[in-house]
Amino acid sequence: MLRASRFLKKGAGAIARAPAVAASAASPSSHSRIQTRMYSYPSGPDTSEKETIVKLLYNIGSKKEVEQYLGHFSSVESQKFAVIKVGGAVISDDLATLASALTFLNRVGLYPIVVHGAGPQLNKRLEAANIEARYEDGIRITDGPTLAIAREVFASENRKLVEALERLGTRARPITGGVFVADYLNKEKYDRVGKIVRVNREVVESSIRAGCLPILTSLAETPEGQILNVNADIAAGELARVLEPLKIVYLNEKNGLYHGTTGKRIETIHLDE
Repeated sequence: MLRASRFLKKGAGAIARAPAVAASAASPSSHSRIQTRMYSYPSGPDTSEKETIVKLLYNIGSKKEVEQYLGHFSSVESQKFAVIKVGGAVISDDLATLASALTFLNRVGLYPIVVHGAGPQLNKRLEAANIEARYEDGIRITDGPTLAIAREVFASENRKLVEALERLGTRARPITGGVFVADYLNKEKYDRVGKIVRVNREVVESSIRAGCLPILTSLAETPEGQILNVNADIAAGELARVLEPLKIVYLNEKNGLYHGTTGKRIETIHLDE
């Protein structure tokens, strides 16, 4: 079962609030600009299906509770609902449940923005290639061979999630690059690892305008075009800082976000820090 750590925005500072479960730090994904594909699904959620889901919600909670909830989230701009970071283990172990949950949200008119990792899958591929997975300060050292495999792995995992959504009739757009612009975090220490300096929100917003859920990997690129690895947790946070959604949700197998120094679970996140 998937469990989400829910962070509720409060005021301009986007102060977030305590997890019930979530987040893993997985390294980024494959990069190829925006893949262009043809879609044959209807342009928006089916009205009768939406009405059925709303009726189901009425059976779960009181009419007043359901109307307040739906009214609150349906009144915001589509891209303001939620940024969801999905750990690689969730894609490998709970893909069907994840796709079903995202489809449910879309059926009631919402467009969650997904940023995913693929750390476990990347480690398996590196092991198969006899390449040691190396870390410094909890950050994956990303040399040329590691980055080449990472691009393949994250493109593959991105495609899996997009195809799982499409099988459920949910339009989704694979976005494997063009969103995050970065500089080297510390080239001598971490090699091809980036620190995000700018987010191109138009790429995400154009996907939503087309009626597609944006499914992002977290690879970034320098202004000169060098691809850099960026931790997916950090990428999701930077995206949320720009889009200012009502929620930022971290999904993974580790039962929360943990402080890198103290090892304690983080209860509050300030997106403006």
